[in-house]
Amino acid sequence: MKRRLLLSAFAAAPLLAAHRLRGDGDFSMVSAGSRSTMEDLMMNENSYPFLDDLRRRCYLYFEEAADPQTGLIADRGHADGSSFSTYASSAACGFGLAAHGVAANNGWISKEEGASRVRKMLGFLVNEAQHERGLIYHFVDRITGQRALDSEASTIDTALLIAGAMHASQVFQDDRELVEMADTLYERVDWRWMLGDNGCLHMGWQPEIGRLPYQWDRFSELTILVLLAIGAPSSAIPPSCWNAWRRENVLHHQGESFVSYPPLFVHQYPQAFFDFRGVVSSDGRNYWRNSQLAHLAQIEFQQSLADQSPKRFGHYGEDLWGLTSSDSSNGYRDWGGPYEDGQAQPDRGIDGTVVPSAAGGGLAIAPEQSMRTLQYQKNTFGESVYGRYGFVNAFNPRRGWIGSDVIGIDTGITLLSASNLLEEGVWQPFMQHSAAKRAFRLAGFQPLAA
Repeated sequence: MKRRLLLSAFAAAPLLAAHRLRGDGDFSMVSAGSRSTMEDLMMNENSYPFLDDLRRRCYLYFEEAADPQTGLIADRGHADGSSFSTYASSAACGFGLAAHGVAANNGWISKEEGASRVRKMLGFLVNEAQHERGLIYHFVDRITGQRALDSEASTIDTALLIAGAMHASQVFQDDRELVEMADTLYERVDWRWMLGDNGCLHMGWQPEIGRLPYQWDRFSELTILVLLAIGAPSSAIPPSCWNAWRRENVLHHQGESFVSYPPLFVHQYPQAFFDFRGVVSSDGRNYWRNSQLAHLAQIEFQQSLADQSPKRFGHYGEDLWGLTSSDSSNGYRDWGGPYEDGQAQPDRGIDGTVVPSAAGGGLAIAPEQSMRTLQYQKNTFGESVYGRYGFVNAFNPRRGWIGSDVIGIDTGITLLSASNLLEEGVWQPFMQHSAAKRAFRLAGFQPLAA
């Protein structure tokens, strides 16, 4: 789903590609892959310093983009830190809550300072920010917490916010007030209010029209939403809802099939919190391998574009890849790839743009490939694309266009994925939360066979 364009999607239902993973891949290496790959990467003396510097720069965004009174995180800001949006993104706030926990655990800030920053934001969200039956609005004013940009009270953005609060409540579990506020944020959400008769959740609610007609009914980032709604401490939806959304088509990468939606963020956001590596869903899927295949297929897709049209896309390849919803020289775009098996076309206006967070969010999922391109981007384009908060949101080397902004959720997914790669810094605390365990159990996940 278009992360920052949901409000414009109400006029037309999103076209989501749902593809079925038949379980025909070899998953024997799935759960052990990250650690061995990380050990190999650390043999390169440049790898850890690069990742550590990238993470610290990403976290600086969540320090400087936080309103000093409310703690809410600006949706976006200029890459040089000169200004930030007046509105916050509830999803960026969720990434910010997790980021404060990661920062405290790594010693970038003290545990006390991390807890203070989380308490400030949670206290405002619980007591002041506008919500509808617990659903936080997609965008809110950073100072007042009131609805902004005529946005919807959003199910998916609330889920991402709650995921960050869950992580923070585990990192700072000795802070009783903080944990109680995180619990309140989760407990007050009326998930059943958003549940359709078909077992699928609606995307949100707007005061002008009521419950939105559009549903999370096909594969996307909905996996984190559905799991959190199933595992919720109150107003939980039935476990059968895990199997209610559609899975009817397939894409393939080197003979393995995977459930697909082209922009890579849909394969990254759920994986940033839930540890899918060692489990199989009740529908027979290992969603960790599914995400790996989506990343590998996109690299292959972009290489095919380069081979077919070198004048337009010759810069794409293993050294320079990455497409996910982002800014562009022509406005915000919801793009990715591949879109169909055996075809490589510049769908949805692909124009040669590179989106660093596509690889940044894939650091834990496809470490070797993601490190290769991110280091290439930094070494080749330097400070023009790598600055105060890490990478700019997007750039187009063919056209000479470099985006002026960074976006909170894209900076956030880079920080979280890098932290999972280095130390399982989000997975370990999050998966200790009772709701995360309950969600997997009720949805029917089973350990991956050795």
